[in-house]
Amino acid sequence: MKKILLSIALAAISAFATSAPKTHDGFFLNTTIGLGYGNYLNEFKTEGVKIESKGAKLESGFKLGAAIVPNLILHAAINLNSIITDIKASNNRGQNTTIPLENEAYKVLIFGAGITYYIPHESNIYLSATAGLAEYSEFCFLGSVISEHDANFSFNLSVGKEWWVNNELGVGVALSYNHSSAKTTFTSYKGEASFNSFSVVASLTFN
Repeated sequence: MKKILLSIALAAISAFATSAPKTHDGFFLNTTIGLGYGNYLNEFKTEGVKIESKGAKLESGFKLGAAIVPNLILHAAINLNSIITDIKASNNRGQNTTIPLENEAYKVLIFGAGITYYIPHESNIYLSATAGLAEYSEFCFLGSVISEHDANFSFNLSVGKEWWVNNELGVGVALSYNHSSAKTTFTSYKGEASFNSFSVVASLTFN
């Protein structure tokens, strides 16, 4: 993965000077930020324990790459999702508890690579897909970690529209979907976690 990301970064730097005005070629840099809804579930099936958080979330992202042909861009990507709702825990005896997030959010950080495709003659509408590994950070009272996560497969899909501000800079809006999963450990328990989210994000693109 590191070699792939490094290759993309080097290609982006070499493509910096080759981009024509108001076209999707050469160097590509994109940032996003927005709000949405996320659902995190960490389940230990043999023990009947569930740790869950769902509700409002913040999403931000960063992509760096270059066009391999006009309108088709290869990029490295970092995507961060922060859930700002409480974590709830339950067991097979029907006992439930809420763990408040004291000034700290549950976070999913995704590292990956992907492609973005701008549909020709469609007013700057684009489709984007990224796949990689997700790093989970699960916090509770005073920053204590509830369970450990092993990085596992994740992906992001988005569709959006942009408007040119000048010859190289565009602003836009997009609908973003994230999915990730991980093997987990809670004391001596072994479980599986999953995270799904939808967001509406604003975007800023230099291309």
